[in-house]
Amino acid sequence: MDAMFFGENEDVVVLFGDYEFSRLERYGIALANATIRRLRAQVARPSGDLPPVEGPHFVYEQGPQLFLGRRGRGALHIAWDTNLLIDYFEHGRALWEGESLSELLPGEHGEQLEALQIIVTLWVLRDIRFHILPRTITDSKRKELSPERREQRLTAWREFCAAVRIVADEDEYRGETLILPRSELDRALAEVPAGNDRELVAAAVRNKVHVFLTRDRGVLRAGKALRPFGLYITSPQDLLEDLACCGALSCLLQPEHLYWPMPDQQRVAHLVSALLRADPNPEAARPTNGS
Repeated sequence: MDAMFFGENEDVVVLFGDYEFSRLERYGIALANATIRRLRAQVARPSGDLPPVEGPHFVYEQGPQLFLGRRGRGALHIAWDTNLLIDYFEHGRALWEGESLSELLPGEHGEQLEALQIIVTLWVLRDIRFHILPRTITDSKRKELSPERREQRLTAWREFCAAVRIVADEDEYRGETLILPRSELDRALAEVPAGNDRELVAAAVRNKVHVFLTRDRGVLRAGKALRPFGLYITSPQDLLEDLACCGALSCLLQPEHLYWPMPDQQRVAHLVSALLRADPNPEAARPTNGS
């Protein structure tokens, strides 16, 4: 099991069980340290101690907006919409290097990507499971690409999927929600734009994920209709706010709250590898802060 503690300047330090870790696995810790430093510079330290938060799992009752009435303890399951996956492949290098994405991309788009960056940082440190639904890969191929470029992109999608399969969770408890008639679900899904968007949201409900993460305004408008079925459709910025409200960010703001064993960092290596495989010039896509 990997060990985690704070070193000088309260940076996260990891000792891997075999005392070796691949170059790619270092990017997660580098991102965590960069994000922690930036947040602590921007956010005033609370005058009193934040209440202790269990981790790396989540207590579902502590996040009613996120978990929609579920009870118990477990991972936070998040499905990515296609637009965010494309964002990742376009801006993933800056994300892993800990750059301020809101400065790199001024406006709402950059603010959403900076929120996604902090969510990825939490994924490095906590029990968060990213889900890539099969339809997302089909949806990603709408733009015409050369055969070579298409194969690079598909290889990258497969690598991304490998990152989320590191921890097998098909039968894992995710909290119970109301069981409503299929006709009610069909009525709710009719609020989602027809086509791939609707099929992706329907797949998210079937897979019992907690959150469907998207920047698509049309999909976001359908969020209220899907809440009774246990699916919270939200943007990265709004999800980050909800995570803050349930105390999930305390591990980034106060070092004593980051006390649990490190999750498997092989998934970080897969996520960075996906970025490299998607780019025709892998060295140009490689982040530099993990070397």
